[in-house]
Amino acid sequence: MSGIDMNRPVEYLHSSLRFFNENERHIDRFCREYVLLMVFEGVLRFSEDGTEYEIHPGQYHIQRANSYQSGSRVSLSPKYLYVHFHAECSEDGEVVPLDGEYNYGELKPLMHRLDILSHNNGTCIEKTAVFFDILSALYQSREKNRLSDRIAAFISMELHNGISLETLCAEFHYSKNHIINVFRSEQGLTPVEYMNSLRIQEAESLLEITSDPISSISEKCGFNNYSHFFRLFKRKHSTSPAEWRERKRYTAV
Repeated sequence: MSGIDMNRPVEYLHSSLRFFNENERHIDRFCREYVLLMVFEGVLRFSEDGTEYEIHPGQYHIQRANSYQSGSRVSLSPKYLYVHFHAECSEDGEVVPLDGEYNYGELKPLMHRLDILSHNNGTCIEKTAVFFDILSALYQSREKNRLSDRIAAFISMELHNGISLETLCAEFHYSKNHIINVFRSEQGLTPVEYMNSLRIQEAESLLEITSDPISSISEKCGFNNYSHFFRLFKRKHSTSPAEWRERKRYTAV
């Protein structure tokens, strides 16, 4: 899981609350620092190195250092806190994920305190201390907020329904590319591959313990196209579902 390494130095730079006007866009820029964005009202939209993002209330996103950010789409009058800082990114260990959710009710005092210090000549130490408290809160809630885990749980729950990438985008408010990249980096496969793997596992169980027609099992497990089910099953087992079922029954005798 990629994120801000909590065991390496983090340097606070500057911050402020930001309220967009109607039809306002994120600025176009190349930014050399990391930028923490914590949205609490409206929807903030932008692209980062070509990937589209949409941040909703109660979500945060950390823009990577040395990335090009663009207001490719109009935002929906967002209100948010932004914090520029220097840090190091790591792929594992004790990190603050680059995306997640936060409890605005709990963090609102810290967010507004940081804004007040930023506009009233607060000392660098005071502002850094408040920022570290915010990072610490995001770090402590990282496991329950892992996007890939929430997507995996949603797929498992909705496995027999018509799930698509569009469904996941609507549910989690991220672009297709972002959902695919985050899920693959943390789970080792794409959301569609994960969904199909669960469906194949369920089909294996039904093939072994029931005498239901294979086409019926395919449909019951969420495959709308039998040919697609057949190809995926044969790719995994190098044999057809019917041959696999016979082999299992022969072995069990």
